[in-house]
Amino acid sequence: MGGKKSSLTDWPDNLKDVIDWFLRVGEMDQGGSGFGNQTKLPAAVKALVDYESIKEVLDPDSIAGTFGYVAEGLRVFIGYNPSGLHQLDGSGIGLDTVGKYASSYGNQAQWNCASWNADSTEAKICASIFLGSMPILYFGLTYIYWKCTGNHGWQNQTLQGGPDGYNLSNYMSYMEYDTGTLSNTIRGQKIATLLGTGRYAIYDFKEVSASNSSTYPEFLKKLQEHGQPKLPNSAANAPMYALYTAASKYLQSKVKFSKIMDLPRTKSDIANTLKGYREAVKALNPGSSQKLSTAYLTLLSKIKDVFNEAPPASPSSSGVAPVAGTLTTLGLRGGAAAAYLFNLGGAKTLVTNLLRIG
Repeated sequence: MGGKKSSLTDWPDNLKDVIDWFLRVGEMDQGGSGFGNQTKLPAAVKALVDYESIKEVLDPDSIAGTFGYVAEGLRVFIGYNPSGLHQLDGSGIGLDTVGKYASSYGNQAQWNCASWNADSTEAKICASIFLGSMPILYFGLTYIYWKCTGNHGWQNQTLQGGPDGYNLSNYMSYMEYDTGTLSNTIRGQKIATLLGTGRYAIYDFKEVSASNSSTYPEFLKKLQEHGQPKLPNSAANAPMYALYTAASKYLQSKVKFSKIMDLPRTKSDIANTLKGYREAVKALNPGSSQKLSTAYLTLLSKIKDVFNEAPPASPSSSGVAPVAGTLTTLGLRGGAAAAYLFNLGGAKTLVTNLLRIG
């Protein structure tokens, strides 16, 4: 799942790839030096983005440090030891024994300092990947964290297997993790601890209680209320929110008549925001970013606590042909068809194949 990618300019396809890309840029994965390339990102972002468009939420010069705070939290989440060559040590979700977790990005994926100056095509692609994938990371991680805290359903579940229906394990499968390479002992409450406590935890989660948020949209609101006053000068105190807000601001500028919302609270809000991000990411790189744009549909259609719909029994659910036939009968194609299926809350297989109809 997620295939080996040989360059940092290879677009991620899903949440797993996005996390692995962040860790590869930061050199915080297996074999990494710990001295990352995020210091090169600010210049690349400034070369790609109109400075005026994001400076109100994040000073581009602070991107490196803010990125580093998030990458450290992701390192702990996966379970890379901070010393030496950042080997897996079994402390995170990644299995460190036979059949162990493998990054989607090999160690050969490096920032070529000799030729990748801020104005180079490669550097601008990396800046586009960073901005285009940040909402996937934000929604994907905030949802996992919320579900694994309090009494939200996943606190006692494992990454391999689980109760029938929608569970932590098949959510990770939807996000393109091979659950056989994930820890078979860590439970949801441990994931919440990895992300939200300790020296390298993601600061947004340390400061904002998810267990006291009865719904996922309520948790998103609390993250916004915590993060908004910190921008643009204290982004380190809300790094996930700061990077997400800056990326959202930029992506909104890529879509005409965008309906992307900073704080989507309803089914309609999230559907419109999803459509906006999907179209914006496609605009960044129409060829290479297609799978990532599809991943926005996959991710947000799995945030079941927003949609209050019956979840699929397993990630392998099919039924594409009957649904496709229904859509044809209704005269729905492309974006309209995607919205229709999105409202049905269908499985990932249906979403992916539906996009091919249009």
